[in-house]
Amino acid sequence: MNKVELKDGQVILFHRPNAKRPIYHMRIHVRGMTDVYGNKVTYVQESTGETDLEEAKRYALDKYDDLRLRAKKKEPVKQLTFEDLYVIWWADKRQRLEANHFAKGRTGPAQRISWYEKHAQRYWLPYFGAIKLEEMTQAFVQGYWTWRMTYWSRADEAERKRHPNHVLKPAKKSMDM
Repeated sequence: MNKVELKDGQVILFHRPNAKRPIYHMRIHVRGMTDVYGNKVTYVQESTGETDLEEAKRYALDKYDDLRLRAKKKEPVKQLTFEDLYVIWWADKRQRLEANHFAKGRTGPAQRISWYEKHAQRYWLPYFGAIKLEEMTQAFVQGYWTWRMTYWSRADEAERKRHPNHVLKPAKKSMDM
């Protein structure tokens, strides 16, 4: 609906059928695009967030230029967040931890795996999760330590009750881990 083609059809703007608001969406094709695993990506489709056609064109063409540059540099088309990278890393790390656990003749769940999962869900992903890797600065990373040291003093009562062995000031060994 209301299809507009730019760059010889490589950028297409359109409205979604039955949409409540007439927001333009875009579908962009750039030869050579890949995802984080190196797999070929045919096109990127997302909302421009714009209802004005000229603003939607400007946004789409900026995105097209960004994707062309990423494809030229052999970078993945999607900017990775910490959470994206964690998911990729954790799949490999978990597999190695399980193999090591069973190679030692142990059975049942591996405590190290549950430790990683618990800490990732409670500390790492809430703090780092949504930030894009390109935007992560040294100051932001350093800010984690202050955030982590004050985590339990900011936690609500329900969180504290779920973890009755918490302490307001974590031990040095906990922070080292």
